[in-house]
Amino acid sequence: MTKQLSAHARRDETSSEIGRLEPLSGDALAVALNSVDWSEGPCDGLGRIMARRDVDLATALCVFFRGAPERFNYLPKPHVPDGYRAVARHLDNICLRINSGFYLPQPDGRLGCRDTLDRWLDYQRADRQEGRCGRWVLDEAVLMPLFDSAWYRAPRSHHRERDEPSLWHAILGSLRDLWGPRAFMRLRK
Repeated sequence: MTKQLSAHARRDETSSEIGRLEPLSGDALAVALNSVDWSEGPCDGLGRIMARRDVDLATALCVFFRGAPERFNYLPKPHVPDGYRAVARHLDNICLRINSGFYLPQPDGRLGCRDTLDRWLDYQRADRQEGRCGRWVLDEAVLMPLFDSAWYRAPRSHHRERDEPSLWHAILGSLRDLWGPRAFMRLRK
């Protein structure tokens, strides 16, 4: 009975910590998230905070590892104890966001959990060689910018810049000069 009370008290304490993180952003949010211990119980506001766009990739990885995912990595979902299902659900959501590219790397971001990440990736590679797979598999291509900053380049623009006018502009350019721009505006509608 005392163990349950202490777990409930710890959950309330962690939830109040998460509530204090709502107004923070940037480096202050990263430092605060890295200090929250949510591995023993669910955090009510953690999902909401981790869904924010200002959480970077390195911080998301550190928060993921603060949840102690190694405990449930090889357990099927139905076998996770009831008291830890919310923790496993948070881990699922964070891992999905990491692998989808939701969290972006900061150019000057420091990875505070580099040893843990390296160990996790080593186990992941060993699992792949043995033909098995854990519940949370981190995509190494998404994590590459954390290891090599020269690897990441800004995405190219979708709009092509033209040096010379297109055929359409060459044909209609003379007509536009004769009729004026209003004639073409009527044709567009």
